[in-house]
Amino acid sequence: MQNLHRRADDGPVSLRGQDGHTIMQGGRAGVLAGVAAAWFLLGLVVIYPASGLALTMQHNPHRYLTFAGRHQILVWMVNVLGGMLFPLLAVVLLFALAERFRDDAPDRARIGGAIGIVGAMGYAIEALIRQVGFGSLVPMYAQNKAGAAYAFYALNGTANSFDALGGVGVGIAALVFGNIMLGMSRYGQLGYLSVLVGTPLILSAFVPHVILTLIASILSITWFIWVGYLMYMEAAPEGGRIRFGVAAKRATRGA
Repeated sequence: MQNLHRRADDGPVSLRGQDGHTIMQGGRAGVLAGVAAAWFLLGLVVIYPASGLALTMQHNPHRYLTFAGRHQILVWMVNVLGGMLFPLLAVVLLFALAERFRDDAPDRARIGGAIGIVGAMGYAIEALIRQVGFGSLVPMYAQNKAGAAYAFYALNGTANSFDALGGVGVGIAALVFGNIMLGMSRYGQLGYLSVLVGTPLILSAFVPHVILTLIASILSITWFIWVGYLMYMEAAPEGGRIRFGVAAKRATRGA
């Protein structure tokens, strides 16, 4: 099956075989990455506070370790299904983005994809530290509260460093791909959103204010879902009827 997408000059380019499959799967991964990121944000901002851990107390070792000991399944679901799954899916999307724009801007596409993947892995390592590192401190806290608190502060600083790396990497990638998209009719509006996403992501790495971080997170979720949707629609058979693992009949072609 041959699918079409458009270059920066709006000329048709055929997507065949592996290229089209990579872009379509990357689009799926982008939408799912946005959903996972939304779940992670919902967990930190809504579910944790509703369960007894306020947003401002999540960096307090005494409050967090006590909470994690009482709600181990909830913490696992937020950290793994949100914090770790989101960046792994983002890697797939960023790889597909580099593949999608390699003919339009090969150097920028490679640079944006590489920097974005480094940033996504920073987010994944941060989530791994919060799940495994903090989790290992929960039984220690019952025996040695002071020692566990000092270890928590050390791990928290490391996790925050990888979070900053994630923000800078994904933010730069959004700006680079946004610069490419601005010259394309199909992706033009997404290009403007990319600029709005990349700027607060980079700033939040150096100015860790909760409001700026929330704005950057919400914009990022929107960006991942939107770019994933557009990529899937562009590469999917029959002009892109979106189907995430659900059987659907192909659209009949009009005479």
